[in-house]
Amino acid sequence: MTEKIYQFFIIWYICGVVLLAFDWLPTWLEWANVVFLHLSGLIAFIYMAKTYRMVTGMLVASFVMLATIVIESLGVHYDFLFGSYDYEKDFGTKILGVPLTIGSAWLMVIVTSRVLALGIMKRMELPYLVKGLVYATISSIFAVIMDLAIDPVAYVVKQYWVWEGNSFYYDIPLSNFSGWFILSFFIQFILYFWLEALEKKEELKWESRMVVLYSSIVLMFVIVATVNGLWLVVFMTLTPYSILFVLYQKEKRI
Repeated sequence: MTEKIYQFFIIWYICGVVLLAFDWLPTWLEWANVVFLHLSGLIAFIYMAKTYRMVTGMLVASFVMLATIVIESLGVHYDFLFGSYDYEKDFGTKILGVPLTIGSAWLMVIVTSRVLALGIMKRMELPYLVKGLVYATISSIFAVIMDLAIDPVAYVVKQYWVWEGNSFYYDIPLSNFSGWFILSFFIQFILYFWLEALEKKEELKWESRMVVLYSSIVLMFVIVATVNGLWLVVFMTLTPYSILFVLYQKEKRI
């Protein structure tokens, strides 16, 4: 079953890239975004369930989705952490004023960033607490890199949400990116010490799929950005991504 879910995601992803890149997605098909976000979160959940068992996977998914939806709700209603913004498109059922799909998207971001960060840190020998801090930092940098691609496309090209502010980066408040880092850091720091204490089953195939999932999401938004001439997005995203990805691949080969 999990194989079919992953295969379905790949097909859905390819169709989505084509439709978004060439702006062929009709209004009546906007619900496809909801399916895509839930699918990406489901793929991340499958990895966690296979690696740390079903119960732990469910607890982690619940924690990540609840934490991010609560913080996003504070952001929508009180401009907390990220800046002032509003969701313009229908992303499905809302909880506390935040689409449930945002929780699924955050689950994908957290889990894929975790896999990449742990891969880079494979040979690092550091004191326990320091290693947790380093892990939370690296994984949160991965989260911000992804958002450097997502937000300009979602705001400037697709108008999925609207920012009320300005900056050199397509008028997206820089507090949004620092907010992504802070929220990711908080979650990843907790997850590190939580999951390090548990038995872990090596799922190399699904670990590789998390890297593919992260990379494919970044690539999709970079493609849309390129088609629409958002060259700063391409540079700001691909430069740090390429450096960290090379580090990950280097450690993986050893």
